[in-house]
Amino acid sequence: MLKLYSSYIAANFIVPLLVSSVFFVTFLMTFELFRIMTIVSSDQISFGFILGLVGNVMTTLIPMAIPISIFFSTIFSLSRMSGDSEYVAMRAAGLPKFKILVPYLVIATLVAACVYVLNQELVPSAHSQVRKKIKILSSTSLIQGLKSGQFFTRLHNITIFPGAVDEQSKELENVFLHIFDHEGQREKVIMAQKGKILHNKDVKTGIESFKLFLEDGNIVNKTQSSLDMEKILFKEYELPISEQRFSYQTSMKEIMMNRKQLNNFIEGGLKQAKEKGFDKKDYFNATYEYWNRINTPLLCLILTFLGFTLGITGNRGRSRGASGKAILFIIGYYILYFSLVSGAREGELPVFLCAVIPNLCLLIYSFKSYRNIDWLS
Repeated sequence: MLKLYSSYIAANFIVPLLVSSVFFVTFLMTFELFRIMTIVSSDQISFGFILGLVGNVMTTLIPMAIPISIFFSTIFSLSRMSGDSEYVAMRAAGLPKFKILVPYLVIATLVAACVYVLNQELVPSAHSQVRKKIKILSSTSLIQGLKSGQFFTRLHNITIFPGAVDEQSKELENVFLHIFDHEGQREKVIMAQKGKILHNKDVKTGIESFKLFLEDGNIVNKTQSSLDMEKILFKEYELPISEQRFSYQTSMKEIMMNRKQLNNFIEGGLKQAKEKGFDKKDYFNATYEYWNRINTPLLCLILTFLGFTLGITGNRGRSRGASGKAILFIIGYYILYFSLVSGAREGELPVFLCAVIPNLCLLIYSFKSYRNIDWLS
């Protein structure tokens, strides 16, 4: 009979947990999508590349969403059981409240273990991939700078003026170029009726090259030391504009370090960190990241316990304003948490206390409410 009760309670908890987790991850993802769309251009970036970036970002958001989703899922599940008098029926059948709590804690423990693994290995890798892909998307693309009827001067010693630019095909009309060679003191003026941008970007090697393919035009060469000019007519002419290698390597941040790397960084101390080019702020961020990765799984367990007490608190098992209280608890928790982080940043208290103090406050209230459940159910 106990196994049947446990299975039923777990089933009523798992479905809301999955739904709320998807909801909160999607909700957080909407803010990141605006950021992604602002840096995505018409460059030669495949749909698969963008999809991979979105997947990496979603992975980084999971540890942020899970504690909140497990909190509200617990409250929802218990509120529904209380509203249908199922909780009262189980207690009347002789089932202790702790036995009802156990399935929630078991699932929360499994979820917390998954979050811990994500935080230590998968999320740092996802952060690294996100930084790298954003750098690829943000790399300078000359295609975006050429506009119809405007001078383009981003290239060193080269001025380009296209009479018209087709935004889709990147074909040009009435093209004027002025090229100045400082070393040879030579000037070159090119005029062509038609042209096209030849662009190649190799994501693997990081090499991006631009060429202009010109048709029906002429080239005028002139040196400053001589009044003589040379004019060449051409039917077709290919002019290399730029070829450069972009470095897609990202600087190592604490959020991109796995468990082993983070532990070695912290154990090396501030002095060793400075020798590697980091500063005091970087060392604090690494210490904060270390304790935050431990705190998130613990928070899943604590919020499950608190959600249990909120979900069945009220007259005859019915919750009154449980969702409102939950929101206030979440807001109050993070206000206290980040206030303590600010104090730790100034060196006023150890970093681990930033997690211990808010968690202890939630635990004290949870135990107090848990003891009062018998009076309210």
